[in-house]
Amino acid sequence: MSTRVNSRLVVETDFDGAEAGEGLAIFFSQGPVDVGRYRFLVRAITSQGTYDMGEFYTSPPGATAIPGRLTRMVAGAVCPGATSWNVHVSCVPSPETPADETAEVTLTSSKCCTAPIGVTRVAERYAYHAGSGTSTFTVRAGMRVTGIAVVGLTGGGTITIAGGDAITVPVGVGMNLEPGGVIAPNSAIVLTNVDWVIEYLESA
Repeated sequence: MSTRVNSRLVVETDFDGAEAGEGLAIFFSQGPVDVGRYRFLVRAITSQGTYDMGEFYTSPPGATAIPGRLTRMVAGAVCPGATSWNVHVSCVPSPETPADETAEVTLTSSKCCTAPIGVTRVAERYAYHAGSGTSTFTVRAGMRVTGIAVVGLTGGGTITIAGGDAITVPVGVGMNLEPGGVIAPNSAIVLTNVDWVIEYLESA
């Protein structure tokens, strides 16, 4: 089933009926100039109740140098015993948030699925940014930061992630960080007096 999504609204869509089962595939369609980044909250409905399976974020097709597909599968979910599914979709506020943009979400389901239990993004796309000196990198919804590499310049530098403690980087010393989880959308990575590169994955 397909549902239209508007960047100004929170949309709730369901998949139920005879075809609903333990596996769910989530497809998303945007226009070639769309810039909206969206949050998906996925819930599974079983005979015992409704359960949050997880959330994920999508980025627009044009977020990487080689644009992604306009219509693509963005995630899959698995819950043993699921008899129907519920998905909330909302555009994440940011300086690039469109005033009025329309997209489409399509859900399909099956009664047999062997993927890991939970919600998993698929077909992520690689990107990076690099710089030198003092910079602020803003993590947008849909970005999953996989690596931060820095080298301290004369006098040494620091890194601060999402308002946490400052990490000292002595002059001439290289440091590599590999975030083990998703950094919240619109969080700032502040890089002071360092050469740096940030690697990340955008959604499909």
